[in-house]
Amino acid sequence: MDPKKFHEIDEDLTSSDVALLKFLCMDLIPKKRLETVIDAKDLFLRLDEQTLLDDGLLVPELLITIGRLDLLVILGTTKEEVERELLERNDSSKGVSAYRKMLFKLSEDMTEENLRSVKFLLELPRAKLAPSASFLDVAIEMEKQQRLGEDNLDELYGVLEKCDKQLAYRIEEFRNKYRGGRLPLQEVFQPPLPIQMEIDRGDERRRGSSVASLDTDSNPVPTIPQTDTEYYSLTQRPLGHCLIINNYNFEEMTLYPNRKGTEKDEDALSQLFDRMHFTVVVLNDLTASDIKDAIKNFAKKDHTQMGAFVCCVLSHGEKGAVLGVDGKPVEIRELTLPFAECRTLTSKPKLFFIQACQGSEAQNGVWTADGQGNDTEEGTFEEDAYNPALRSVPIEADFLIGMATVEHYQSFRHTREGSIYIQELCRQLESSCPRNEDILSILTKVNCAVSTRVLKGHKQMPEPRYTLTKKLVLPMD
Repeated sequence: MDPKKFHEIDEDLTSSDVALLKFLCMDLIPKKRLETVIDAKDLFLRLDEQTLLDDGLLVPELLITIGRLDLLVILGTTKEEVERELLERNDSSKGVSAYRKMLFKLSEDMTEENLRSVKFLLELPRAKLAPSASFLDVAIEMEKQQRLGEDNLDELYGVLEKCDKQLAYRIEEFRNKYRGGRLPLQEVFQPPLPIQMEIDRGDERRRGSSVASLDTDSNPVPTIPQTDTEYYSLTQRPLGHCLIINNYNFEEMTLYPNRKGTEKDEDALSQLFDRMHFTVVVLNDLTASDIKDAIKNFAKKDHTQMGAFVCCVLSHGEKGAVLGVDGKPVEIRELTLPFAECRTLTSKPKLFFIQACQGSEAQNGVWTADGQGNDTEEGTFEEDAYNPALRSVPIEADFLIGMATVEHYQSFRHTREGSIYIQELCRQLESSCPRNEDILSILTKVNCAVSTRVLKGHKQMPEPRYTLTKKLVLPMD
């Protein structure tokens, strides 16, 4: 590579950039030689001494890993070109190790609060670490004490699990899937390439053709492994706002009964999302107009420092809508659309849980071969129902809408114990989130549990609708 290009890159790199590059190269350059590095030019010379710059990919890989895509122009390449060439290269010894990239990713997602907790729990000598020491400084000190390594991750995992289970899960993913192998750049800097693209490139390599086609099951194509960067980052504290709209007292003119038992749902949801580090706000007995205003107000908030948003609506409803206490409908799309347009929530999960009927029909069960014909369930149940109106529920990217029931049908609420759906949702989240189960797996359990119950002689089938673009694992305590 041209020394002038090295110099130009060096001129644009900050001291913190150089520190990150040195950390990523710790497995490539002898420690004594690395200690003398004071700038990027020195680092590149050390790499050249190890004959690691021959194919011209290592420096671009390093720049992409630390997020300095702007400097790729100096090298006359692009991120896409580098990724493609790295995929085609089989020699992982010349690249940055998966282990280093995993630690780097942890440092990028580590909050100041979590870092303080890590330092405290690890009980590292104060003389070794200044108050300003970064997570990577902590990792280096642990390595020196032989308390951390590619095959020695238990102590760090245990500490992170106490601070932030999602950070700990990154280590578990690394151990299970890579075991010291090469971690592709996409999994450090951005989500993995679509499966279709991976298959097409596999065909190109095997056939030497520019025209790609799908392989059959008898001739599988290796794909980029799925990694923890497919998960939403939920390390912020507080994690986000949780708005709970609880309509109990309906106006007499509407002829709708008051929703006895809904206070149980409000309490369960408030406690649950508080444990998940959300800032919970409860608004009671809102008219349709009030609901719309509350939604707009929360959508206008600055969510830059937040990682997610949750809205729970407990009310009577109809197909595609919930009702204000004045009996007027608010379409579910009117709940979601303002948040789809909220720039500070872009690419962040937006969760809506709706306890309301979606029609007036009662859902009948179908007997299985070993079933009994006299299933009953004790208690007093009511329907959160209204006559259905034809409405659609379009949602944009990164939304999840958990509906208490499928369209056209009623949902049920116990007058003392709360609604079947919300109570089961809270139970499943409380038991499964500490085990790092993703939200869709949990909602499947909710579907199963609710659908097996018999309510006033009828069934209820919840329905999640989602456009999540990553896996979602909600933190618990």
